Amino acid sequence: MRNSDFLWEFNEKFGIDRSAAVMDTSIYAVEFPILVTTFWTWASIVGLSMTPNLVLGPSAAVGVGIAAHYSPWVLLPVVAAAGYFEGLVVAWLAGESTRIGFIGRLVARLRTPRAVAFANRWGVWGGLTLGCAVVGDEPILVALRWLGVNMRRIWLPLAVSNAVFAVLYYAIVWVGLNQVANL
Repeated sequence: MRNSDFLWEFNEKFGIDRSAAVMDTSIYAVEFPILVTTFWTWASIVGLSMTPNLVLGPSAAVGVGIAAHYSPWVLLPVVAAAGYFEGLVVAWLAGESTRIGFIGRLVARLRTPRAVAFANRWGVWGGLTLGCAVVGDEPILVALRWLGVNMRRIWLPLAVSNAVFAVLYYAIVWVGLNQVANL
């Protein structure tokens, strides 16, 4: 099998539009190998998926994937997995940050009975579903860790939350792009 046959089958299988691999300038056209442009497209999708929700990271990642004509069956698991990994890192860092003197004192002062009761009432699932819809998962993860929630209680709700919101972001961006196309 020739290398070009493999690339053709790879592009067809994953729905990659080869025209995205051509950069046209006013002087000349440079054609980059499809694997190079595919790598950078996926790198930007993963990087944007790991960007906080408040700056529209995952929705921008979905927009890049839709614009690159990637299948949602491939795109959504990548967006959800990258967001999940970023969430685990943020939660771990939030727990470790309490070992720093002034942050530990601040957290002890903020951990009032009312705040702990609020966290216990809504729980990890409430925080990572309703809270993520409002402010994203990063502030919720920091708050949960600072209120003493163990990492073992966070990993499953975080995974479900990232999967659900990846699908929601895809639907919102897809509908928005269709509306713009019909103007």
